[in-house]
Amino acid sequence: MMKIKLLIVLLSILIITLSTLNVIAGTEEDPEVEDRIRDVRLFGLFPFLPQSNYVYVDIISAWISEEQTNPDLIYMNLKIRDLEDTTEKYDAIYAISWFYNNNPYSASVHIFPEGSTSLKAGSVDEERNDFIDFVICQGTIDITNNIITWIIPKNAIGNPTTGLKITNIVPHTHLRHTESSGLPMWDLFKDLPWNAKITKDYIIKYQA
Repeated sequence: MMKIKLLIVLLSILIITLSTLNVIAGTEEDPEVEDRIRDVRLFGLFPFLPQSNYVYVDIISAWISEEQTNPDLIYMNLKIRDLEDTTEKYDAIYAISWFYNNNPYSASVHIFPEGSTSLKAGSVDEERNDFIDFVICQGTIDITNNIITWIIPKNAIGNPTTGLKITNIVPHTHLRHTESSGLPMWDLFKDLPWNAKITKDYIIKYQA
């Protein structure tokens, strides 16, 4: 009987450990946000067809990761159906927003017909629209694998502490006319994860 009880305890510990690892280590296969595809909307509200011209802002997933060898950095990853390094005419905005310690943060980049801006990350206003303070961060716009990665110094986003959560993780994309077009710079097309298959928090694994 004691052996059975001990086995049950060991199995329980193993299950809890594996579950915890699953939560704290985001990957492309196990993202924090998995969005539905073909859900870009006009003004973020109205569905339309066909969507073939807007696959470069159609979100697949977003995940957060860390490396033990670089505990002062955090990686924000956004996967798109068919990412392009230039657009035909629009300003394409790619972003991930989140909360840590009840404070809003965001990472973003713009891609124009002539190329991309720098990748930015930092604190934002309550509406998560504009940066209050930000840094230019390293990262990649990988059009082969359709992934944008922001490599963010943790001291730019509140120095998140081991065991605490990053919450309300929201990837979002926007298409608007460029400033040089002279047209109103409204968000014409958006992909927001209102209908996401998966949304979950991320637990900080390593402390800077």
